[in-house]
Amino acid sequence: MDENLGLPKGFIKNVFDGGEDNAAFFGTKVNHYPPCPHTDAGGVVLLFQDDEVKGLQMLKDGVWTDVQPLKNAIVINIGDHIEVLSNGRYTSILHQVVPQTDGQRRSIHYSKQP
Repeated sequence: MDENLGLPKGFIKNVFDGGEDNAAFFGTKVNHYPPCPHTDAGGVVLLFQDDEVKGLQMLKDGVWTDVQPLKNAIVINIGDHIEVLSNGRYTSILHQVVPQTDGQRRSIHYSKQP
């Protein structure tokens, strides 16, 4: 990613490792919430979601599109910090979770933040 953005090799790793102060942190949150369009703070976000119950949607070309759950898959989102660091070349996607009638949906959101 560094090279693609024209940055020195290791630049983003250094930012996310907290530089010489090593002030970066990892965060995990478990969510259960009503529909609320949002982007994710942080850098790269790993989303471990329910294998069978859908509910995650992303805004694509002005239309809310279902993200189909895949067994043993991890959804990877670019967070707001990477969008800023890349000057918009990588985009933090607007997404939401909508309630489902076919079961309860659970997810684990894991990210590394500068």
